[in-house]
Amino acid sequence: MTSPTGGHDRISTKAKLANELRILGNVLARARERAGLKQFDVAGRLHLPPSYLSKIENGTRRLDVIEFIQIANAMNIDPAELLRELEAALDSRGLVPVESRHVG
Repeated sequence: MTSPTGGHDRISTKAKLANELRILGNVLARARERAGLKQFDVAGRLHLPPSYLSKIENGTRRLDVIEFIQIANAMNIDPAELLRELEAALDSRGLVPVESRHVG
């Protein structure tokens, strides 16, 4: 089904999540720096070009949960710890709706 404007009013998920993607990239960059690694080092461990990691850290490339885990592991960081750091960063900027938080 198309919208009355032929779909031209649709906003991509990437555009909708631009702020969140920048925060994710910032969290990953800070974690990498704390680990004493350069983008080149992490990208090499992933067998990918450094531009791949650069785009993620700059918030211009989305990544899925598998890639997130692979990046965390390449930095020798617990993915769950990194996810908690991301959630805290998003929450501090009001980007995690209260009703979406888990109870426990």
